[in-house]
Amino acid sequence: MKFLVLLYSDQNEFQSQKIFPSAQGQLKSAFDRSKEWADALAVDGFQKETVLLEGKGWTSGQLLENIVQAAKKAAADFVVFAHSSFAFLDLPLTKKLIQDHIDFKAEYTFADGYPCGFAPEILDSGAAAIMSELCKGPLAAQAQNPVTKESVFDIIKGDVNSFEIETEIASEDYRLLRLDFMCDTKIKALSAQRLAQKLADDGKQGLLELDQDKVGEENVLALCQEAAADLKVLKTVPAFYNVQIEGRVFAKETFTPYQAKEERMPYETFEALVKKIKEFSDKAVVSLSLFGEAALHPEFDKFVLCLLDAGLEAFVEIDGGYLPDFLQSQQYSRLKSSAAQKQDKIYFAVLLDAATQKTFEAFHKGQLQNAADAIKVLAADFSQTYPQFVRVRQNEEELEAFYRFWSDKASPSAGKIIVQKYDHFCGRLPDLKTADLAPLVREPCWHLRRDMDILLDGSVPLCRELFDKESLGNAFGQDLSEIWQKKNSILAEHINKEYKGPCGNCDEYYTFNF
Repeated sequence: MKFLVLLYSDQNEFQSQKIFPSAQGQLKSAFDRSKEWADALAVDGFQKETVLLEGKGWTSGQLLENIVQAAKKAAADFVVFAHSSFAFLDLPLTKKLIQDHIDFKAEYTFADGYPCGFAPEILDSGAAAIMSELCKGPLAAQAQNPVTKESVFDIIKGDVNSFEIETEIASEDYRLLRLDFMCDTKIKALSAQRLAQKLADDGKQGLLELDQDKVGEENVLALCQEAAADLKVLKTVPAFYNVQIEGRVFAKETFTPYQAKEERMPYETFEALVKKIKEFSDKAVVSLSLFGEAALHPEFDKFVLCLLDAGLEAFVEIDGGYLPDFLQSQQYSRLKSSAAQKQDKIYFAVLLDAATQKTFEAFHKGQLQNAADAIKVLAADFSQTYPQFVRVRQNEEELEAFYRFWSDKASPSAGKIIVQKYDHFCGRLPDLKTADLAPLVREPCWHLRRDMDILLDGSVPLCRELFDKESLGNAFGQDLSEIWQKKNSILAEHINKEYKGPCGNCDEYYTFNF
């Protein structure tokens, strides 16, 4: 019998960076480490062949087709599939997955509860062929998505009951930390590098060495524990920038203590800021809706295009009552014509918060039906359009009706929807929550780890909740890295399970922006 080890490379720059110290004293890349893992992998009674697939810009369908062709050419019974940007592929965990795949006659086997970068996926050759055919038929639309770390699993989910699936579940669940050691972005490559350097500095580099004699998840859990306790691994550079470009609002800011003002950010100032963001984070999602109605800005379209031209993604919240007017504006006309080739990099969240006109009027101006009709127009031009519902006591009875209507594929948003928890801003607003969604065990705040908030004047608060409190610095005149490091002392307290001041009364720590 024979198996194929298949490494997929999208040829990104970060997988080739020599950033990992080794016992031999030389620096290695994630690509080097994944190749060494593939070369070292052996299973008693099985022949092995290793293939590298290089496919920059591939779709999920193209990936599956090439997996099938490679498996057929190698006459392999099953495929051990991983990305060449996985930094810490573990031999014992891989062998456990393979053994489970064989023992339970599975068609697809994966590890769950571990950070990305530790384990491959095991795919039966026959199942891969079936999946490839599904990509040409009922899953054709999904097959057009670009390749990601979840591509194979996402295709499986499209017809999950047709496959025998086996899961290796981690004895400790690290999903809430969302650690990710796939070196395909600056953020994740830095996290992996810092973990490797920490181990080298602490004399624990042996945890990263390929060892056939170790068993199970011993190494992986040790690495997770090291990562979970290290601030520099958990917090690298911002992945989400929340920027205020407009001080005016269209309707009452029902869910924030922000007070509207007749100010806006000049485009030239924003353009300079975007250059700094790109240099610091390389890739990020930038919201234009920290506070205020961003689409009211007379140069709104230029702000969005500036982000797209820099290789960043844009997120915009827009009041449902204002959306019909926005669609008739010059800003929208210019944006529609200029952003057509990158429309999937713009995310629109349309604030509705209701399923009936009466409730809609409690939060917004205008007509709910007009807003729904406008969403259909917006979604036709920009595929990442999401009607949004913030759960509060006043509208909770309408949540089910809202969800049933908008989650339907035939809805104006084609099934896209956002249901969001209410934020009481550390107790500064009345507690209107309808349910406590907080995890049983509190983890370090996501927003301290990943977000940077920037107000109209460039001031950077610790977080969105404290927008009118002490500033950490000014993003217009200071180095972003210098400001970013000022969050470290508070995050260190969170890692040590200490939650002082406003943090002690905050329940936003577990919410996640991109």
